[in-house]
Amino acid sequence: MTATAKRPRAAAPKKESGRARAAAGTSAPGVARPDPRRRVLDAAVVCFTRSGFHGSSMHEICAEAGMSPGALYRYFPSKEAIIVAIVDEERAVRVSCLELLENAPTFVEGLARMGQALFSGETPMVCLALGPEIYAEAARNPALKPTFDAVEDEMNAAIRKLFVAAQARGEIDAAIDPDAAMLLINAIGDGLVLRNSFEPDLPLERMMPALAGLIGRMLAPAPAPTASPAPSPAASASISDITP
Repeated sequence: MTATAKRPRAAAPKKESGRARAAAGTSAPGVARPDPRRRVLDAAVVCFTRSGFHGSSMHEICAEAGMSPGALYRYFPSKEAIIVAIVDEERAVRVSCLELLENAPTFVEGLARMGQALFSGETPMVCLALGPEIYAEAARNPALKPTFDAVEDEMNAAIRKLFVAAQARGEIDAAIDPDAAMLLINAIGDGLVLRNSFEPDLPLERMMPALAGLIGRMLAPAPAPTASPAPSPAASASISDITP
């Protein structure tokens, strides 16, 4: 070979496919690299919604996230840990719902605004889609129940405080036990979430005013008793006339 002979051209590096880049944890040029933890949570929501908690494997979540098992387990050691993270993330969303309740002109109107924001998608809430699945798992899984109970207790305490304030303003019957009312309000809310899962096309957001009206009638103060009118003098005379 002479000194002027051309060297063989080096082979150009192969371009990675989008799936390969995802599996390697990289992103396409010019696109911000997604947070791996966020990718796992988003993928888990897709899998849990599609196949249920027990029907989704960690392998399936890895495939949905475009991530190797080793990378996924670096962030979450189990499906329970993923669910705990999903429930814990919902705290910020619940705070925004509480602000709707707190800033409404009345307690019942606040409940209606919360329902409209939730069921219209204006306030995205993962637990709306996964609610029945999470409730069922929390009831039987000791690894999940403490976090679930803590988030629920936090929400209930805030709503109960606003309920008692509404009683003090005279909006709600003062004779109603706040704890009994909270149980009933939660049961209605849980039932609507479950109904939304069964009938996703049901326009619950448009039904909120009517549902809030029913709840308002249930919580309204009892009407004050009306005093019986005093008998007129003529009526008194006629009564005395027929009295033996």
